[in-house]
Amino acid sequence: MISLLRYILLCFLFSACQRGEVTKYTYYLNHNDTVKYVGKEQCRMCHAEIYDSYLETGMGKSFHYATKQNSAISDTVPIVYDSDKNLYYKPFWKSDSLYLLEYRLSNLDTIHKLIKKVDYKIGSGHHTNSHIFEINGYLHQIPYTYYTQDSIADLPPGFENGMNSRFSRKIGMECMTCHNAHPTHDITSDNKYEHVLNGIDCERCHGPGELHVKRKLAGELVDTSKYIDYTIVNPSRLDKKLQFDVCQRCHLQGTTVLNDSSDFTDYKPGMHLHEYMETYIPKYDNDNSFIMASHVDRLMQSSCYQNSDITCISCHNPHKSVQTLDNNYFDNKCKQCHQECDETEVNNCVSCHMPKSNTLDIMHVSITDHKIGIHSKKKNEKGSFLGLIPINNKNASSLSRAKAYLKHYEGFSNDSYLLDSAFYFLQKSDDHFVSFVKYYYLKNDHGGLINYVLNHKLDTINYKTSDLAMAFSRSGDIFSKNDLLDLAEKYLMLSVRLMPKVIDYKIKLAVFWVNSKKYNDAYILLNNALKLNIYYNYNLLIISHTLTSHSFGRLSTHLH
Repeated sequence: MISLLRYILLCFLFSACQRGEVTKYTYYLNHNDTVKYVGKEQCRMCHAEIYDSYLETGMGKSFHYATKQNSAISDTVPIVYDSDKNLYYKPFWKSDSLYLLEYRLSNLDTIHKLIKKVDYKIGSGHHTNSHIFEINGYLHQIPYTYYTQDSIADLPPGFENGMNSRFSRKIGMECMTCHNAHPTHDITSDNKYEHVLNGIDCERCHGPGELHVKRKLAGELVDTSKYIDYTIVNPSRLDKKLQFDVCQRCHLQGTTVLNDSSDFTDYKPGMHLHEYMETYIPKYDNDNSFIMASHVDRLMQSSCYQNSDITCISCHNPHKSVQTLDNNYFDNKCKQCHQECDETEVNNCVSCHMPKSNTLDIMHVSITDHKIGIHSKKKNEKGSFLGLIPINNKNASSLSRAKAYLKHYEGFSNDSYLLDSAFYFLQKSDDHFVSFVKYYYLKNDHGGLINYVLNHKLDTINYKTSDLAMAFSRSGDIFSKNDLLDLAEKYLMLSVRLMPKVIDYKIKLAVFWVNSKKYNDAYILLNNALKLNIYYNYNLLIISHTLTSHSFGRLSTHLH
């Protein structure tokens, strides 16, 4: 009887969806995994005006080929010098192609020279242009960023203060899914892509468009002034929380923790974001600083948000560039609720109540502070650390919090109290192999990791392949350092089998085999790695090890 009732209800809901009627049912038809992404060109057929204006927005320009038309770099941009590495970086154009020259001087003589072609620029140009090169589908960042606000060239964020990784920083899916449409990622790698698109397209905010396009071409039209078209998501028709989820997927950055069963591409507009990922931001007592992509967090601290139904699209039209809108546009938005103002600059509400400020994470950049209110010009001193706060899910699990502290420690800070907090939450969680291995590895507790791995009954079905491979690789490291060579080889080989396109794992296993005098095995594996990406920087790792003449001759020939 219950099954029959469910069937009848389901039929009713889907019928209502097809008619476009507004119901309490929140499931959109394009949430189904069978509905494919079709690309923004399909949208242009019916929405040409919106399409054209959207291409000029920051989102539309977020990722593109590095051509003169798309780049902010001129022929006269400054050279960047990294004093820590004693390296110079000079971009130059050759026809319509951008290149970066890396060189080192000694007594005015060039003692090192390397040229890389820039394939893509990332960033709209409103604040920055950073750069990416591609080798056989593998994407890496170029160590040169042009900060357009002040026309300053410098190292990219995270490359400064002796941390310049040169050409080896991987561009993974966490980065790509906020700057690209829907890249085709090789899931057996960290940063290899079969296909990437230009910019963030329509479907990032509206969901997969295949069903919507098919029905419109078939003549199935919906009067959206009266009804909801459930074949496509219109964020303006979502409730406040779901609207924020669409925006904060990218405009709330920090330490993002995926659920074990989720990937960065799983969330679709109209879904609850916290069911797929949670974003944590470090909070300090008496601190008013913020990172660049913290718009949602700052807005949620505003009384305007807390005491009204205001959302991002109350003020922003995502189809039009902010650069094309004058002060009056935003002033009129404010005056819909605030008729009077005691401030002198009555015709520029934003300048007082949403002032521009520098960000913690990106130098040479200032953005509008989305915490609407009365701002003090006095700088607050950052107080004591309050913790990593999950912004999009106040009820985050202990395991999620533990993962956040581990990730934050590894990616942003090496403060030991972060590991202490991670262990505290791990103890309050169900046993989690990947996280415990990560904790012991980051803590450099060899005995703890060895004891844990050897005494843990692992159920691999509960973990993503990429996470398992990382845990196995790190376990292999520790086993090797403690002369548990059979175990080291076993776990290093497991990591390669699980993620065969991650070159790091191949290099690590090859080094192990070199040290174990398995030269032929090392040669075959290294040769395979170099076929995947001949310019991969870690090939230097092999050369740096003491090799016999037997192995060195064969390896060096191929490396040369």
